[in-house]
Amino acid sequence: MEEYTLKTNFAALVEPYANEYLIDFRNIVEKAFVHSDSRPSLLGNLLVLERYCNTVQQGLAADEAQLSVCLRYAQGLLWDYLGGRVTAADFQDFANDYYAWLLEHNVGPEGFCSEHFAEYFADSCPDPYEWIAVEWSCDLLMKLVSIEGGRVDYENFEECGKLDLYWVPYVLEIIQVGVCGWLASAIVASNREADSEKSMTQVYNSLSREIVMYVQKDLKTALWAAPMEYEALRKEYGQYTLIPEQYAGVLKNDRRKKKRRRKK
Repeated sequence: MEEYTLKTNFAALVEPYANEYLIDFRNIVEKAFVHSDSRPSLLGNLLVLERYCNTVQQGLAADEAQLSVCLRYAQGLLWDYLGGRVTAADFQDFANDYYAWLLEHNVGPEGFCSEHFAEYFADSCPDPYEWIAVEWSCDLLMKLVSIEGGRVDYENFEECGKLDLYWVPYVLEIIQVGVCGWLASAIVASNREADSEKSMTQVYNSLSREIVMYVQKDLKTALWAAPMEYEALRKEYGQYTLIPEQYAGVLKNDRRKKKRRRKK
């Protein structure tokens, strides 16, 4: 109960500021990329997606787990498309199957994994944090297929004009209210005399702003990078995360708590 209260208090404290900032952030990003084609937007998505996936992997590593093969495969397709090594026609079947699998999972029973994608998710279904990256990568693949005039089996992907950066502020919100909330809770739990509101504000003002600075840098890089730099950026961002490594346990603990709640 105390842990829940701390997270709720943190959300109540930061959400008015976070929501206002994220609205402004989204508008600024849209204006910055308005005259660009889909490739800078795809690169911007990929740079932040790489950071996010590497962050999730830190939490999984504590349990000797890995990101799902399917997610890594989808990331690879997106990078290969950006580099001109594949076309949307090359992965349109995979993209539609990927999305069909997501729909099946979302309407199926807890822990459901379709046999259709068993080869990709042979070990387990993705955890809640990884699911965000799975849905993100699938959304990008389907939109690219639609943009290139390929086959899309779902009407919500018909007539896509160009890629957007919708997922970037969404992930920022997840990190701000979720991960930063857990860190604030840990700070208060370790010091019973601490002022909880002060601790929560401290976390928001330090780590959260640091994360925003990372993302701003990534989007600026995406906006100005030349195609010849894409492959180097892919290798470089294979080592970057959204939160420092010493906080990886936050994702691990949150993941375990979610698992325990699902079993009850």
